[in-house]
Amino acid sequence: MKACATLIIIGGLLSFSPSFNVMAKEPQPFLNTITANLDSEGGSTKKELSIFSNKVSFVLPTGWKMAFNAERGTMYKAEFVPAGESLSDWSDLFCIQGFEGLANNIESAQFLDNFADTYQQSCQGEVVYNQLGMTQIGGKEAYHGIIGCTAMKNLYGGATSRKQQGEIGYYAVIKDTEDLYLMHKSMRGSVFSQSNPPLNASNHRDFISNMLTVKFSR
Repeated sequence: MKACATLIIIGGLLSFSPSFNVMAKEPQPFLNTITANLDSEGGSTKKELSIFSNKVSFVLPTGWKMAFNAERGTMYKAEFVPAGESLSDWSDLFCIQGFEGLANNIESAQFLDNFADTYQQSCQGEVVYNQLGMTQIGGKEAYHGIIGCTAMKNLYGGATSRKQQGEIGYYAVIKDTEDLYLMHKSMRGSVFSQSNPPLNASNHRDFISNMLTVKFSR
C-alpha cells in the first residue's frame, strides 16, 4: 500500500502531519532501522534508529511493530503500533520525528505550541493542551505537554471509522546540538470530556515510562 504522507506548515517550517493524516504503509527495510533487541526479562524490545546525526534508542513493549517509516529531505518519521493493530485502526501509538538542523531555528515551546494549533484543525470536539514545561529526556533539554481531542473521527476507514473516538497523548520536543526531535505516545478510546481527560499531569508518567528510556548517541 502506498503512503500518503500529508505535509503541514509549523511556524513557517515544513513538517510531516500528525499520525492521523498518514496512510498506513509497510516500512522499507533500508530506511533507518538499525537493530531491535529483545529484553526477555522485561517483556520489552529495544529499538534503535539512525536519525540524521544521532542513533536514537528506546524501548517498546514486545510485539509492537513499525507501521510507518519515511525520510524526506531534512525530516524523518517513524510510527509504531501494538501487534495486531495498524495505522488505520490503533489503540496506542508511538511516534518519533527528526528535523535536521532545526534546533537553533525555533524554541521547543514554540514548536509544540504550533503543533497543538495544527492538531486542533483535525479535532471535531474540544482540544486538550496541558503544557508541562521544561524537562530532561535522554540527557537532552525538552519541552513537554499533553495534547488531545475529546472527539476525533477516525479518518482511515478502518473498523472504527463510523464512530468518533477520543485521542490524547504525551508529546516532547527534544533539542540536540543541531537537530530537533518530536516524540509522542498517544492512546485512542471512548470520547471524553475536556474537564476529565484520561491522561493528565498527575498520571502521565506511567503511560510514558518506555519513552523515558530514550538515549541519543553519535
